[in-house]
Amino acid sequence: MNEKANAMPAIVAPAIIAVDLDDTLLRSDKTVSPRTLAALEAWEERGSRIVVATGRPLRSAERLQPELRRYPWIAYNGALIQEAGQPIYVQFIPPEDARAIVQALQELAPDCRVGVELSDHTLYVNQPLEWPWAHQVSDLLSVVTSPAAKILFSLEAYRQMPELDQILPPSTKVLISEKYNLVQIMPAQASKAVALAFLAQRWGRSLEETVAFGDDVNDVEMVAESGLGVAMGNAAPEVKAVADRITATNDEDGVALVLEELLGQDGRR
Repeated sequence: MNEKANAMPAIVAPAIIAVDLDDTLLRSDKTVSPRTLAALEAWEERGSRIVVATGRPLRSAERLQPELRRYPWIAYNGALIQEAGQPIYVQFIPPEDARAIVQALQELAPDCRVGVELSDHTLYVNQPLEWPWAHQVSDLLSVVTSPAAKILFSLEAYRQMPELDQILPPSTKVLISEKYNLVQIMPAQASKAVALAFLAQRWGRSLEETVAFGDDVNDVEMVAESGLGVAMGNAAPEVKAVADRITATNDEDGVALVLEELLGQDGRR
């Protein structure tokens, strides 16, 4: 456990609030509680900026509460930033490298389900998947003609391909989530922390002025490098190990509890 965990650094409004979605801001029913929405709005009223930082694609915004759609989004684990409806930062896998990875996966694990998120925000899969936005194709190579945000497959399949790491292009890296039984091949330079630093600098701020909330391995760098890094009570051990503060779970208004406490400190100054 990080010795700093449950400490409360002197972070007050207007800070940048960066918050992951699944198992962090979103409850198990995929909604945000009224209490948490109120806490976010209270920070905005004091001049703070709110940023969604997620592994999800941009199309996910259409299925979320309207209040979340107006914020800037760090999507695909930091591969893309959208602000005011426009992409302002992109780190994708070049198409030739994405094709080489798909070809390798087909040869090393021909029975493996593989998903490819392309730069047009379309998800292609080679096997049936019960997601309404997934497009099944018999030959993934036939559609990988543009840059890719990420390539996805199961952790079990990854463990059956020990040679994969040795043949991945330098433009990529592997992100492993035991929590979700998921492996994501990402652009090498993409991370939530790097994207958040880019946004902070764009706004004339720094990561030291950021409060970041997360629960899984794709949040580790963001939580570690922010002025106040907060791990959810349901977070993976890797996130709790680098956090300044461990809050309650996503179903217990963990985000709101920290923001309300910080706002209370601000009001006493």
